[in-house]
Amino acid sequence: MKQNEKNQSIIQFHKLIKEIAQGKKESLEKFYSSYGRLIYSVAVLVSKSKYLADEIVDDVLVKIWQISSSLENIKNPNGWIYSVTANFAKDKCKKEKHYEEYTDLVQEDKNFDKFIINDEFFSYIAVLNEDEQQIMILRFIQDLSFKRIAKEISKPLSTLTSIYYRALEKLKNKIKF
Repeated sequence: MKQNEKNQSIIQFHKLIKEIAQGKKESLEKFYSSYGRLIYSVAVLVSKSKYLADEIVDDVLVKIWQISSSLENIKNPNGWIYSVTANFAKDKCKKEKHYEEYTDLVQEDKNFDKFIINDEFFSYIAVLNEDEQQIMILRFIQDLSFKRIAKEISKPLSTLTSIYYRALEKLKNKIKF
């Protein structure tokens, strides 16, 4: 994604947040339409539970509604949403006594796409570390380019692709294509 597109994405994010702060429920619905898939994906990944993920999504959206007036200088909306959701999920799991530590993620294969957005995808990437999981979610769930992901998570493109392909290799070994 080009710098101009990234800037547009950030502008749109802040516009929605400003409208949410003004109490516009339709803007919260637009926010959910734009970011709900990312929030849900991170929630499932961390909690390892679709049941808890639904509650986590609700909790994140309620929190955004509550604190929207103080969300002015977020430069990386996808990264911020990832972090907020992961933290909510960890807290929820601790409360539910379902929390387990997780690690590692990376690399691409023709057959890998069939695992995206299903239970198997989340159970497979759960073995990856948080950076690897974030890259996989941004790549496959948000469908971002490597250049855009590198900018989103502030890593050099070469480092990002190295992490990505190493994680894919881990996943290939686990999945046994």
